[in-house]
Formats: sequence, structure tokens, C-alpha cells
Amino acid sequence: MKESYTLEEVAAFTGLTDRTLRSYLKEGRLTGMKEEGAWRFGQEDVARLFQDGGARRAMEANRNALVYDFMLGGVAEDRCCVVRDIPVEEGGEEPLRTRLLERVNREEGRVRLSYSYGLDRRGQGSARVILVGPTALIQAILADT
Repeated sequence: MKESYTLEEVAAFTGLTDRTLRSYLKEGRLTGMKEEGAWRFGQEDVARLFQDGGARRAMEANRNALVYDFMLGGVAEDRCCVVRDIPVEEGGEEPLRTRLLERVNREEGRVRLSYSYGLDRRGQGSARVILVGPTALIQAILADT
């Protein structure tokens, strides 16, 4: 289980920019620790960010933009955009998020990820994952989750 995340990792799975996250740090909406000059964020820090109403709205807007940009794209390659809701058992959210982030990071920028977590209508944990990239890579990532 991953103990902490870098600013870049938090930006990758929230869809928020480094600049936005730094603003949240200044405002106290995001907390973390500086280690050797770099920000590190624990599980609790990330969980609080997902619970912040303003941050959630910003993440939602970025998720919507990711899908919208794909629809307008018209790139001449085999690409896809997948929106997947994954039921998550108690204690399973962090391992899922870590696994997805590590898998997407291996693709070195060829796949875009948006991730959100919350309770569904029945009160059960659910992760919404949006992946955009070459179809074969997206299929491989989905097979790993």
C-alpha cells in the first residue's frame, strides 16, 4: 500500500493542475508535508481533498472536459475514452487508486486518467475512472483493474 503521493501524482488522478493544488495548499484545503523540498501527501490528505466541495466541483469539471475534448478530438489514431464505475469494498479505495495511478504512469503520458471516489445512491463506495488513450493500452489497463 502506498504511504504518500507527490504533487504530480495527486494532480494526475484528480485532474487538477499543480497550480490549483498549490493554491489549495495556501488556502488550507489541501494538507501535506514537505520532505526534502518536495510536497508529499498521505492517504488522509487525499481523502480530505476528495471531500472538499469546491475541489470536488473542480475535479468534476476537469473530468467532463476530458470526455468533451475526446469527443471533439478527431485524432487519426485508434483511441478510446472509457468511463467506468467500479464498486469498492471498505478499505479497497486506496489500493485501487494506487494500482491505477501506477499503471497509467507506466504509459508515460500516452493515457490520461481522471479518478473520483464517493458513495453511490445506495451508500456504497464507488470509484469513477475515466481513461483516454490508445485503445490497446486502455484495454490493458482495464484488464489489470
